[in-house]
Amino acid sequence: MAAVVEFDPAAWRAAFPRYASATDDQLAWWWDTATELVDNGPRSPIPYDPPTVRTRQTILYAVVCHLAALDGRGDGAVGRVASAAEGSVNTSFDLGAVSARAAWWAQTQCGATAWTLLKPWRTGGLYFGG
Repeated sequence: MAAVVEFDPAAWRAAFPRYASATDDQLAWWWDTATELVDNGPRSPIPYDPPTVRTRQTILYAVVCHLAALDGRGDGAVGRVASAAEGSVNTSFDLGAVSARAAWWAQTQCGATAWTLLKPWRTGGLYFGG
């Protein structure tokens, strides 16, 4: 049976110290959301066989970082900063030249990393049931 990644808040905070002030409740919420987005079940196609193969853990931790970064923007800010001004303070956001599927992920460095790491499992072939 394949292993399931257990979330280690201390290890995650060490990997992403800019979010070290996140509460345990926030981390639990982001972890639950991450495991909804990326299969962490024992039959997940994404490999996880510690101590040598930690691909799924790397992806899931990047997704938690992505969610933390999005949450840190506050309400209403979606996309990357396209322009900003100081006088009268105005900012605009866009999603850049990315596919519709990648747009949500491309908003943060961690999201772009997760999206890139997920490439082998987000492309598939045709299946003809019979």
